Amino acid sequence: MDQTVLDWLLEDINPEVRLRTLKEYECLPDKDETVTACKRDLLGSKVYERGLKKLRKEKNWDKYDAILGFAEWGLTRDDIGKDIDGEVFGLIESTGFKMLCGEPLLLRNLVKLGYGQEDIIKNEIDSVLGRIQEDGGFRCISTNKKINDPRKPHKSCARLTVEYLLLVAELSLKGYRPECADALVRYFTKRNIFYRTDDMKTPMVDIMLGTFYPPDPIKIGAHQIVYALRVLGCDPESEAMQAGYGVLDQHRLENGRYVLTASKSVPAFKTGNVGEENKWVTLYAYMARE
Repeated sequence: MDQTVLDWLLEDINPEVRLRTLKEYECLPDKDETVTACKRDLLGSKVYERGLKKLRKEKNWDKYDAILGFAEWGLTRDDIGKDIDGEVFGLIESTGFKMLCGEPLLLRNLVKLGYGQEDIIKNEIDSVLGRIQEDGGFRCISTNKKINDPRKPHKSCARLTVEYLLLVAELSLKGYRPECADALVRYFTKRNIFYRTDDMKTPMVDIMLGTFYPPDPIKIGAHQIVYALRVLGCDPESEAMQAGYGVLDQHRLENGRYVLTASKSVPAFKTGNVGEENKWVTLYAYMARE
């Protein structure tokens, strides 16, 4: 990464981006003075205050979005303290993790926050990862028999499988590589990451070729997908990863920064304007090449 791009990511104006950059691009330990100072700035910021307000709202999806935000910013449950444990376990109790298609992403965020060794979460992860199909993906969870008749074989759902990819990558970063990891990696690499096996020019899901952010249970961008595969050990020189970098480079500007192509109308947290250079997309794109 060019120093001018790194300096941009480390600007004081975005302590949430700065913290993630320090911890996961520069690989500084939590006890490093620069990291601890950045955490103090973030925990005293308006972006964090908004996250806490969202966490304390009654609706489960508000809590879900707050947890996603804290995880993306590089915070942990220990950083947040008493403000988060009750809400996290309350959310689990009220939903049983079953938040439509959002369970794998929720589990990924909980692992990132440091909840991965809690028995209720560890057992749920083991349970859901055990449902991997023969093709290396995960089946649609819809109960609508017109969409997903349990009596008939179905191909895996690409949207859901991407969430599992992020979960397994995060587990790997924590030192645990599940048995399903290799099969899950093959699911994407045999498709050059994004494409149908019967037509390697047609994407499985159009949104995958863009840089949608923050991640949504059914919308995750190329920068996070390619990053997750790199975390899981994919060779940067492989055909699949080169295809991934080729897609990312379509969104790269001459100054080395990357553009945000899409986001929700009401995102989990503010990340910048669609169509403009974006710090989060840029950070992931460079981490995908490490």
